[in-house]
Amino acid sequence: MIVLSCESSTLLGSVAIFNDSKLLAYKESLRQGSHADRLNLFIDEVLKEANLQLSDIDLFVTGIGPGSFTGIRISLNTIKTFAYCYNKPVFAINSLENLAWQCPEKSKSIVTMLNAYKNMVYIATYKKENDRLITLKEPEVVRVQNLNDYITENVTVVGDGFTTYSKYFDSKLMTLISRDLAPEDDPKAFAAQYFVFQLTLKPIHWASLLPLYLRASEAEENLKGIKFQALS
Repeated sequence: MIVLSCESSTLLGSVAIFNDSKLLAYKESLRQGSHADRLNLFIDEVLKEANLQLSDIDLFVTGIGPGSFTGIRISLNTIKTFAYCYNKPVFAINSLENLAWQCPEKSKSIVTMLNAYKNMVYIATYKKENDRLITLKEPEVVRVQNLNDYITENVTVVGDGFTTYSKYFDSKLMTLISRDLAPEDDPKAFAAQYFVFQLTLKPIHWASLLPLYLRASEAEENLKGIKFQALS
């Protein structure tokens, strides 16, 4: 089975092509402008490197967030369009699971933390056992000020939420956090290898593909009275 995977939930955008579990081609880049400027170019490049056409793809995969609202839509709409045009199934991967899978199995419980902006993080907790990813805490949004209530034991932390906000973490919280086994802090398209080929989850129809938005839009939050809280 030939798989095309795209991920653009954070500042790093990436594209990968697999033939069964073998990675054929991979491209990534930190965003200089919009992911829309690079994603289609990367898709063209990996297809050429793998000597394939879009019509050869059996399964289209996209990250669905949480992450940048705009970034999520770029990958999701690209993959949805391809799946519609070629009448192929799609597979959705949440970016917090993607990050957790990149951590070594010998790490502690894995807290994946992505910048949700306005002093909040998208966060979830996982553990890897016997080459499987186990969800300990489902994805949610947590204010940076409340992370001491979320992290109460020794964990490995990965994600740009840490690199963005760690300077505001108090000493007690930092003693519980390990970064020794943390990989790079962005979800990447090559993680689709695990989710597609090692899990028993089934692909879905393109029309059922939806983003994972854990936060409302800024306008909706303002209407609900959800306000920015400054960090000291």
